[in-house]
Amino acid sequence: MEISAFRGGSDANISRPAPDRKGDEPDGRALERALVGRAQDGDRGAFGELYRMHLPAVARLVRFRLGGEDEDAVSEVFLRAWRGLASYRDTGVPFAGWLYGIARHVAIDALRRRGRDEPSEELPDGGVEPMTAEVMTLRGAIEALPTEQRQVIELKYLVGLTNEEVAAAMSTTPGAVNARQWRALKALAEILEARA
Repeated sequence: MEISAFRGGSDANISRPAPDRKGDEPDGRALERALVGRAQDGDRGAFGELYRMHLPAVARLVRFRLGGEDEDAVSEVFLRAWRGLASYRDTGVPFAGWLYGIARHVAIDALRRRGRDEPSEELPDGGVEPMTAEVMTLRGAIEALPTEQRQVIELKYLVGLTNEEVAAAMSTTPGAVNARQWRALKALAEILEARA
C-alpha cells in the first residue's frame, strides 16, 4: 500500500468526535485517540488525518537525523506505522511518541544503507539543501548526549511534545523530564562552546 492512499480521498474529511460534556471541546489528545482507534479498525481516512497531523514532526526528525530531506524515509515511517498499527496500544504514550520510535529506526536503517552504498563519481541531481555547518555541529552535539537527554531534546524540540507527553513516552514524570532537559541544554551549551 502506498502512502499516497492516505493523503486524500473521499473519506479524508474527518470530523471531530463529539465532546464528552456539553460545551467542552475535545483536546488534541482525545481527537488523536479517536483517530487511532478508527485507523486500527481499518479507516484509511482516519490514518490520513494522523498522517497530516504528524507529517511535519516526522519529516523534521528524519531531516535532522539524515542530514537532509528524505521523502522515502518519511514515507517508510508512515508505511511501517500503518502496517504495525494493530500492535499500538494506548498506554498513555502519545501516538507521536510511537511514531518517533519508528522514525528513529527508519533513520538508522537509512544510514546503514548509505554506509553500504558504493561511492559514486556522479553527484545526484540537486533539490536537497545541504545542512549548514551550524546544524551539523548541533546534530553532532545532540548525538553526544546520553540517551535519555537526547530523547528529551528530540521529543520536545523536533517532535514537539509537551513535558507531560515526553514523560509518558519515556515512562517517567514531567519533573524528571524538566531535569533531563535542563541537564541536556547545559551539556549542549558546553559541547558547542568546546567545539567553537
